Amino acid sequence: MGVIYVDNRNNCSFYNNPNYYEYLIEYRGNFLEEISKVSYACGDIINNRFAIVSVKAGMIDNLILDVPSILFVNFREMFILESTSPENVSNIYQVKLNPYLSLDGSGILVGIVDTGIDYLNQEFIREDNTSRIDTIWDQTSPSNEGSSLFIGKAYSNDDINKAIQAQLKGEDPYNIVPSTDTIGHGTEMAGIIGARGYSKELKGVANNCTFAVVKLIQSATFQHDLKLNGFELPVYNTAEVVAGIEYLRQYASEKNKPIVIFLGFGCTDYSHDGSGLFAKYIDEVGSFRGVVVVTSTGNEGNAELHSSGYINNIGEINTSELNLTKQLNNLSFRIWIRKPNKMSLNVISPSGQSTKFITSKLYKSETFSFVYEATKLTLKFYVPDNVTGNQVIILTFTDIKPGIWKLQLKGEYIADGRYDIWLPPAITLPEGTKFLNSDPEVTLSLPSSSKKIVSVGYYNQESDSIVGKSGNGFPLNTYIKPDIAAPGVNILTTSLSNKTTTVSGASVAAAITSGVCALLLQWGIVERNDLTMYASKIISYLIAGASRKPFDIYPNAHWGYGKLDFLGTINALSGTRNLESQNNFDLEYSLNNMLLRFTLKKEVLFGDETFF
Repeated sequence: MGVIYVDNRNNCSFYNNPNYYEYLIEYRGNFLEEISKVSYACGDIINNRFAIVSVKAGMIDNLILDVPSILFVNFREMFILESTSPENVSNIYQVKLNPYLSLDGSGILVGIVDTGIDYLNQEFIREDNTSRIDTIWDQTSPSNEGSSLFIGKAYSNDDINKAIQAQLKGEDPYNIVPSTDTIGHGTEMAGIIGARGYSKELKGVANNCTFAVVKLIQSATFQHDLKLNGFELPVYNTAEVVAGIEYLRQYASEKNKPIVIFLGFGCTDYSHDGSGLFAKYIDEVGSFRGVVVVTSTGNEGNAELHSSGYINNIGEINTSELNLTKQLNNLSFRIWIRKPNKMSLNVISPSGQSTKFITSKLYKSETFSFVYEATKLTLKFYVPDNVTGNQVIILTFTDIKPGIWKLQLKGEYIADGRYDIWLPPAITLPEGTKFLNSDPEVTLSLPSSSKKIVSVGYYNQESDSIVGKSGNGFPLNTYIKPDIAAPGVNILTTSLSNKTTTVSGASVAAAITSGVCALLLQWGIVERNDLTMYASKIISYLIAGASRKPFDIYPNAHWGYGKLDFLGTINALSGTRNLESQNNFDLEYSLNNMLLRFTLKKEVLFGDETFF
C-alpha cells in the first residue's frame, strides 16, 4: 500500500525525533536507493510521486543536493484541530434523519484522519457486537519489526472484534488493540458523521457506514517550539497527514469501496493558491472515482492574523504592523509575494531599530540582532520558491519581545504587486496578537483551498448567520472556495467512554458535510444511480442544491455558494418537489415514493430535563 507497503523501505529511525524535521517531497527516480546513502536523513515512499523524508535540522538544502531524485520540497506546515468545546451551552442541535430515509451510508467507507477513535464506543459497534471500524492505522503505536508501515501499526477489523469480545468477557481489550483516542476529537467527529444511534439523539448522518481511521502522530518539533512559548496542544505535520490520506485511499481501493475522507484540522501559513504539494496531492486524490475529501475553512476568519496589500510601482513601500502582546521564545512565519513580483524587506523593531531594506537573492539567508529588544531575526529568501513559483521570505525570530513590529516591503519588480502574510493559528499565539492593518479575506485553512476538495465554512444555525471565526475565501487562484457553509455550533455527539458532548467549530461543519457526501456516494455508486461520482461532481451537486438568502450575492467569501441543503441536492438530482417544512430545521421531501427528511432539530435544556 504505497507509503505503507513498500518492499525496500529505508528503515528510517529518525521519525518523531525533535532534532529532525519531516518534509513532504515530490520525487522522480531512485529515491529510496539515493536516500539510503545519506547519513543525516531517511525517507519512505507515499506513492509513485510523493514521499516523506526525515532530515537533521538545518540540512534540507544539503539533502536536495545529495538526493537528485528529489524534485520539490514542501515547506513544513503546522496543523491544528478545528473544533472547540463551548461553555454554558443552553441550545443543542442534533443531526437527525427521518426513519423513512433509505440512504444511511451502507456500502460507504468513511475515512477519519484525526486523533484516533474510541473503538469501544457503542455507537461504532453493531447490534451483534461486531465493529463498524474496518481498520485503524495508529501512527503512535510501536512498529513491529519487519512491518510494512513506516511508523506505527495497523489494526484490522478482526483485531478490533477480538478486543470487543475481550471487553465483554471482562478482559483487557487494550492488550489486543492498544489504540486509544486520548483527546476525543476524532471520536466526536466520527459520531457526527455516522454514530449508530442507540441513543436516539446521537444518530449520525450516515449511521450504517463503516470507518477506516488514521490516528496521527503529533509533530515533536512543532510541539517543542510551542512548549518553549508556553503552549501545549496537539499539532501535526504535513507529511504524516498525507501518508494517512494515502493509506485510506489505497485501503478503499483494495476493498473496492467508495470513501469519504474527513480532515478535521487545518494550517494557516501556506500559499493559499493551490500551488503547494499538499494541494496538488489532494487534487490527485480527487481524480479517483468514488474518493471525496472533505475539510473546513478553519477558525481564523476574524483572528486578524492575515495582512495583505498591493505595491503598484517600483520603489513604493507598504507597511504591515504586527502587534505582539507577549514575549515569545520563537516565532516563524512567511511573506508570500505573488509571482512574478519581487520585493525587498525592512523589519523595524518596537524601539525603532531597522534591518534596512534587504534585496532578495536566491536562497539568501541573513541574520540580524535587535540590540534593545535582545531579539535575533533570521531571514531566508526563496526567489522563487521551487514549489509555488512565488517569492517567499521566511522570518524566524528568537526571543521576540512584545510591541509593534513593522514589516516594510518595497517594490523591486512589479506586475500586480500582490503580497500576503499569514501568522500561525491564533490558538498558538498570545491573546491579542494581531496585525493592526489586517485583512479578513483569504483566511481559509490548508487544504480547503484545493480545487478538488469539498471546502466547508460554518454558520450559527440558531441566528442563521456566518460565524465570525469561519475562514473566508477566496483562494488566490481562479476557483471559488468555500463551496458551501454548514451548521457548526453546539452540535450534539458521542464522545469518549460513551458519554455525550456538544461541539462547535469548523470541523463540525465538515463532519456534517462528510456524512452527506457518504449518502451521495451511496446513492450514486452503491445504488448505481451515478457511477461516475468524482469529487468534482459531488462538489457540483452540493453547490446545485445549496440554499441561498434572497438578497445576498453568491458565491461570496463567507458562504461560498450557500448553505448545505440536502433537500436541495436531492431535488437537483431527482427533480422532485419540496414538501412543506415542519419548522426551520426540518427538511422534508419525496424521492421515488419515499418520504425523506434531513433534520437539525433544536433542543432547549432546562436543568436535567429536555423539552422539545
